[in-house]
Amino acid sequence: MATRQVVWTTKMVDDAIDKINNGFLLKTHDMPFYEKVIGLRKAKLTTSLSKDEISEYIKCKTDIHYFSENYCYIKGERGEQIPLVLRDYQKDILDNFFNHKFNILMASRQIGKTICSAIMILHFVLFNNGKNVLVTANKLDTAVEILDKIREIYQQLPFFLQQGIINWNQKMIVFENKSRIKGFATTKTSSIGQTADFLYLDEFAYLPDSIAEKFYKSVFPTVANIENSKIIITSTPNGFNLFHKLLMDAEKPEGEKSNYIANRVYWWQVDKRHVTYMRLNHAEMEQYEITKEELLEYIETKYPNNKCEMHWDDDIHKWVITVFNSEGCEEDEIIREEFNGIKFPILGEITTWKKETIKDIGGEEAFNQEFDLKFINASRSLLEEGLIEELQSNQDTYEFQPIDEFDEKLKFSYRDLKWTTDKDLYDSPMRKNIKGVISVDISEGLGQDYSVINIFRLMPKSIENIEKNHIHYKNITDFFELRQIGMYRSNVASVEQLSELLYMLAFVHFDSENFKIVLELNQYGNELLAHMPGLFEGKNDYGSFVFFRYKHRVDSEEEKIGLKVTGIKNLMVKEYQDKLHNRDLIINNNDNITEMTTFIKHTSANGTIKYAADGKSNDDMVMTVVNMAYTMNKNVYKNFVEDFHFSLDGAIRNVIDKLLNEIDYTEGVDYSQLLRIRKNKLSYDHQMINTKKQWGVG
Repeated sequence: MATRQVVWTTKMVDDAIDKINNGFLLKTHDMPFYEKVIGLRKAKLTTSLSKDEISEYIKCKTDIHYFSENYCYIKGERGEQIPLVLRDYQKDILDNFFNHKFNILMASRQIGKTICSAIMILHFVLFNNGKNVLVTANKLDTAVEILDKIREIYQQLPFFLQQGIINWNQKMIVFENKSRIKGFATTKTSSIGQTADFLYLDEFAYLPDSIAEKFYKSVFPTVANIENSKIIITSTPNGFNLFHKLLMDAEKPEGEKSNYIANRVYWWQVDKRHVTYMRLNHAEMEQYEITKEELLEYIETKYPNNKCEMHWDDDIHKWVITVFNSEGCEEDEIIREEFNGIKFPILGEITTWKKETIKDIGGEEAFNQEFDLKFINASRSLLEEGLIEELQSNQDTYEFQPIDEFDEKLKFSYRDLKWTTDKDLYDSPMRKNIKGVISVDISEGLGQDYSVINIFRLMPKSIENIEKNHIHYKNITDFFELRQIGMYRSNVASVEQLSELLYMLAFVHFDSENFKIVLELNQYGNELLAHMPGLFEGKNDYGSFVFFRYKHRVDSEEEKIGLKVTGIKNLMVKEYQDKLHNRDLIINNNDNITEMTTFIKHTSANGTIKYAADGKSNDDMVMTVVNMAYTMNKNVYKNFVEDFHFSLDGAIRNVIDKLLNEIDYTEGVDYSQLLRIRKNKLSYDHQMINTKKQWGVG
């Protein structure tokens, strides 16, 4: 005898739930639930939907807001299931997720990001057949938490919206429509063998750079090339890394931006966080014969456009008046208030959600990162976040360029020598005509610390920049900038090889009269100097005049080649900050900029401050910039700039000359006199040219 085919309707499912709740044991063919768990639909059931259910199904499939607010339930404060009410920013998040292929979201903690992501993922697999969703995060627990939220929302859905379950475990959910969700932790190899129609990357900023780069590059092309696929990246900020780069690229103007849709959600966009709390002092209220009801009524009358509430707080055993802030009613306003001549702060402690969260999270630095979406630790970082973002948005592409003279002379690979591809900044044919500075930091070349040669071109600042900031200029050097054009970085080149490369740059590639070298005199600096005169079997044009000189002791009258950092590093770092913030030094190499973000202040237990890389990061490139910045205050550098100023022509020269006359030189160089000297020199040069022409010379 054939088994009776059961056609399940919503009423039959409800009847089965009632029987189970009343203690009845249902037979297998009378049980519509996976593993007998109410709310989990069993696979391979024959169902019948009413006209209304079909209509609702279509509405939910086409409108994710409708699906969310009518059928998705979340846990309330007391653990009960309550209907989800989307906040405005959550609607924006879901709109972006639903309507766009690529999304990147930077969100404050506790704004409902996980709920929005869970709803989008669940909607995707319920209303699409044969889809594979990968949910990955920096930690497996985070990925599992997202799957838990998906399971929680699914279990509260009505039967007619559910798909039958094939597999339902901690790391994987498989439905009978052949769509599945898999959670895992992101590693270098976790993308191998994985194919996905929907890739969700959570807490992406917290992946180590090496893992993030490799994983993203391996999995992105696979997902991106699938029709109707999605990639969603979410995180709070965590320094300047791949997440930051992807977000910045997504936020560029149209025509320059990537295909990602970017969104930011801050802590204050949650209504109940923009509040002021007044924790009433019972003793003071009694002393001044003021009741809590009178105080609440006063506040409601004074601020009629602001919602006010009063409740008893069991944790602190006090009555608390909550004022939801708005323009014209902030914490400062309430602090200044008084009732019957009594100041509010006397009647109760006045605080805010932000202040309380700062206490709970461990300080303002943690709050700024986790809730206020700051990429850098303000108290430890040496550079403002806005400056870092400006540098990153204006970075150049750097590439290796073979150089014939180097190929002929050097017996080792110099492929780590890379140049900006911006031809206006650097082009090999014009190399003899530009002026600049090279900064060198040397290591032993044993695969550990890096040796760095950082190459900069001296240029006048833009007319726009000069006209905007000249009121702050006090010296001729303020009108000029050193802009990065080249970089060599290697941890395998020996000191002798480095000396050969430096010689080729200073005496062959560039004009040695136009370039000066900043050399940090660490334990390998003297070794490099010892190599220089005898390079290429002594057949060279080496001269020590290319090196900047410094006092090696405070009381020394003599200046020698090489900069000794010991004892003055903190002073040098201050110059580094000033020169970068004043745009006197322009860094455009991505590796250099990235290293600068991890070069921070370290404070020891006894209060000693030092500046170095954070964690396992390097600071070799940064130190070449620090050394450069310190050198820019030397008189020899000012003379170097003055010589360059003499050679200028055209509109930029006219602007600089005009503004130089306006500088207050009471404590410095009389630039009006300098300009007269320049004018006389140009006149003399012009006369000499005419004389030579007259006599047929030159």
